[in-house]
Amino acid sequence: MGSKAVFLAAGALIALTSMALAQASERPDASSHVQLPPEDYIEIQQLYAMYSRDVDPGSARDASWMFTKDAVVVMGLRPAFSGEANIKKFYADLRKRVGKDGGMRHFNTSFVIVGTPDGGARGSSYMMEIKRKTQGGPAEITTFGKYEDKLVKTAEGWRIKERVWTADTFLGSDYPLMSSPVPGDRATDATGSDRKPAS
Repeated sequence: MGSKAVFLAAGALIALTSMALAQASERPDASSHVQLPPEDYIEIQQLYAMYSRDVDPGSARDASWMFTKDAVVVMGLRPAFSGEANIKKFYADLRKRVGKDGGMRHFNTSFVIVGTPDGGARGSSYMMEIKRKTQGGPAEITTFGKYEDKLVKTAEGWRIKERVWTADTFLGSDYPLMSSPVPGDRATDATGSDRKPAS
């Protein structure tokens, strides 16, 4: 092999290595992903499942028990609220509006649960609400969107410390949606609970 071919091969190798390093530097650091024990993933998924039941008719309790005492909650365009008493009031009022009979169900699905370096987790789930508004009437999808949550492990188990609910609007809407958590991408650890509602 001539010296010209050797220089061309070395140049190509350097170029390929540089491209690979540049692409790797643009990706989140996979080593910063925090893996949770399997039991924690199961418990958090159970929390999401119980939430749906505890906001719907027929539950023996309300969903306020799932939050830490200092939790911050943002439900769509409503102002953020926090603290045990305010969260309890929100869910007690919700139970009164919904009633004790059937006719409405929430479905939480497509969970994403990512461990965070502080020992907590970021969670996200899609939500769909179905109602039958009149006897014999059709079951309708009345809203859908997603929850973005920050979760902490307490002496009582996993609890929600921050919750942001954002209803989907329509195709082409410019209303901003928070990113769901991405393993290894620390920028997605935030829930957006400090975001001001749209005016």
